[in-house]
Formats: sequence, structure tokens, C-alpha cells
Amino acid sequence: MEEKTYLDRLVDLCWLYGPKVISALLLIIVGLWVIKRLTRAFDMFLGTKKVDPSLRPFFASLCDTGLKAILILMVASTVGIETTSFIAVFSAVAFSIGLALQGSLGNFASGVLILLFRPFRVGDMLTVADKTGKVSEIQVFSTILMTSSGKKIIIPNGKMLEGPIENIADGADVQAEVSLLVNTKTPLEWLRATVDEVAARCPYNSGKAPATVQVSGMNREDMKVQIAVWTMGETYEEALFFMYEELKKAFDVAGIELAKERRKESI
Repeated sequence: MEEKTYLDRLVDLCWLYGPKVISALLLIIVGLWVIKRLTRAFDMFLGTKKVDPSLRPFFASLCDTGLKAILILMVASTVGIETTSFIAVFSAVAFSIGLALQGSLGNFASGVLILLFRPFRVGDMLTVADKTGKVSEIQVFSTILMTSSGKKIIIPNGKMLEGPIENIADGADVQAEVSLLVNTKTPLEWLRATVDEVAARCPYNSGKAPATVQVSGMNREDMKVQIAVWTMGETYEEALFFMYEELKKAFDVAGIELAKERRKESI
């Protein structure tokens, strides 16, 4: 009689939990199959967006882990395990971690946006917050610029997306612009002839178009001229250095005087 009672209890348990266990097993099998394909599709999506290949496994793993965590909660709910307390504890922990790492998470999110939408690439010349350099690395939390003097500038990705970015793409033609103040008595013909001579022997001149000389301001004592020569993005700074130095030498030979700096008189 006692054995029958145990058997009856076992049958009752099977009828009570059997369908839930079977449903949970089926959910696990189907869920893992779906997660595998969703993760693969997400990895292919990252490939179409030309995300750095070294970061694609990280993002795919993050997606896979998140989906499996959701699957575990669904399975627990199917079996009948109360998940409300687990979710509450997880939410509290996640909220605390989010507050502690608020800045880092913001930089991480900005890094993801940079890697996905590519506002700039490795090798581009950027000017960000008065800092100029070539992009050497785009990391998850920061972007690294290298200056012409060999200095490394590390800028958080959140700052990279906060304000305007001056981007000189690698391989693109760009004008290296030189601003000078010269004496108003300087004949423009002399000035243009001297600039053309210096631009012609500039080794960084791409030859896309002739050098330009434009007067952008004038008063009784001096006039402001904008001198521009076309060069490649990767030789932008070299072209600037060359033009400033060689223009000074050529002006001395041609007798073109630069305007004297005027000091503000105190009242």
C-alpha cells in the first residue's frame, strides 16, 4: 500500500512537472538554435558595416551572452521558478555598476557608434578640441592621435562626438592654407609670382590646381592674404611647414615686407 502511494506521488509529480520540463527542454533546444543564428547574423551585419575585425568577436560574444541570459530567465519562468527576485537583484546590481561606470559606459557607447558609422578612420588627420594629429588607433573607450612631433594624444570617445571634428581624410586632396600679413605697398603681382614660384618647387604639391592668393582684409598699414596650395591629406603638415619657411626666404629675396605686429596702446 505504501509503495503504491509513492508511485502515485511520482505519477502526480510527472503529470504536474513533466509538461513544464519538456517545454523547458524544447525551449532550450530551439532557443539555442535561434541564438546561434541571430549571433551569426549580427556578426555578418558588423562585417557589412566594416567594423574592425578584431572587435567583431567581442560584439558577437556580447550579443550571444545577452540572448542566453534572456533564454535562462524564460526557461526558469516556464518551469515555474519565480524570477522576479532574480530580476530585481540583477537590476539593482546593474544600476549600481552603471552609476559607478557612467563615464566609461558613455565612452564605450560612443566607441561603438564611431566603429559602426565611421566618421573618421585610421590614418585621417583630425583636429578635435584644438588637438591635431593622425588617427593611429580607434579603441573601444578612446581614440589615439599621433602628432607630427611624435606625441600621443588620447581622447575619450565621448569627447570625440561632443563637438565638431575637422577631418582630413587619408589620401584626399586638401588645401594647406597659410595666413600672412604683408605691407599694403606690396604689389599683388610680385606676391602672386613669388607664391607661384614657391608652390612650384614644393615637394608636397599635388598639382591638382594652381596655388591661390586671396586678400581677405586690409587697412592703411597692412593687408591679410590667404595663400593655399593643394596637397595630400597625409602630407598636410609637411606642406604647411615648407610653405611658411620657403615663403619667408622668397619674400626676403623679392623685397616683400611682412607687416609689423602692432601693440595695443593702453588708455
